[in-house]
Amino acid sequence: MKYPYQPRKPGPAGEVPPHPYEPNRAKCFTPRAARMMLVCPPMLRPALLALLVGCSGTASDGTTDAPGSARDASIGSPDAAPGSLQGGSLTVSWMHGAQNCGASTDPELQVHAYNPTVHIIRQNKCRTFEAPFIYVIEGSTTALMIDSGATNNTTTLRDTVRGLIGGKPLIVAHSHAHGDHVAGDASFLGQANTTVVARMQPAIQSKFGISMWPTSPGSIDLGGRVLDVLAIPGHEAQHIAIYDRKTGLLFTGDTLYPGLLFINDWATYRGSVARLAQFVATHPIAHVLGAHVEMTATPKQVYPYGTVFQPNEHVLQLSAAHVMELDAALTAIGANPGTGSFPHDDFVIDPQ
Repeated sequence: MKYPYQPRKPGPAGEVPPHPYEPNRAKCFTPRAARMMLVCPPMLRPALLALLVGCSGTASDGTTDAPGSARDASIGSPDAAPGSLQGGSLTVSWMHGAQNCGASTDPELQVHAYNPTVHIIRQNKCRTFEAPFIYVIEGSTTALMIDSGATNNTTTLRDTVRGLIGGKPLIVAHSHAHGDHVAGDASFLGQANTTVVARMQPAIQSKFGISMWPTSPGSIDLGGRVLDVLAIPGHEAQHIAIYDRKTGLLFTGDTLYPGLLFINDWATYRGSVARLAQFVATHPIAHVLGAHVEMTATPKQVYPYGTVFQPNEHVLQLSAAHVMELDAALTAIGANPGTGSFPHDDFVIDPQ
């Protein structure tokens, strides 16, 4: 694992200067713009992307905001017409670990209601430096949880999710099969009204109706709420993305998030991101939500591996523009990435 991009040093009081860059690309990055990206010749995509994101940046008054502010919550604002997607809030200050974990009073989990039927849960960095995000989506008849987290010695997650959804049947699915996303499975196995989807490709295909892996889309109906399921291997062989038609939220696991994008199968990953970009071009995207935050609020800067204190971290949400940016970057890098990493403002591409 390579972590070449180090964060700025804190000031005398432990503070880190605020985010000088606001990637509010979605203000101008519409589905039409996304389609332009896809039909544009590959060699011209970086230039077109730069033009599209050029209409964003700092606010017209020249001010910037610290993470967790209302302006940060607007990053990746919905591309669809007002009222066509069910809205929600990402105005939240996430717990981000502690300099002295032994003295930390943070809870095991932090729960944020995006809206009444979508909840975002973060695990405590002092309990697991991965601090993954877990998502709970409710339909009228069934709820789906994306990932079971990185800890296996507690029932807190299970009890918390049951408190959110009541007695509804729960499907425990996984963005992918790495340990920090499946460690909590044991506490859900054998529980009433609970189905844990096995981590192998045949089980995933069967549960979500994916006829041909990885090119055919699948879906699942939670009761008046259809989720699209896309196979996007590359970071890991069983990786999927999930799109909620009701809110326009796209859940991308470890394929795309504000952090180091470890790519274990370069060719497969490039194909997966290309398909994801095709999907984004034809669907309204409110936010792109990954499984971790590893970037600082400073463009191109990541926290060192194993960090348990991230006092000035990047916001969780990315946008449709970031999917297109990633796709354009992978196209530009080509079939042989070499051994280096490729820093972008909001993520770092890291071939393994």
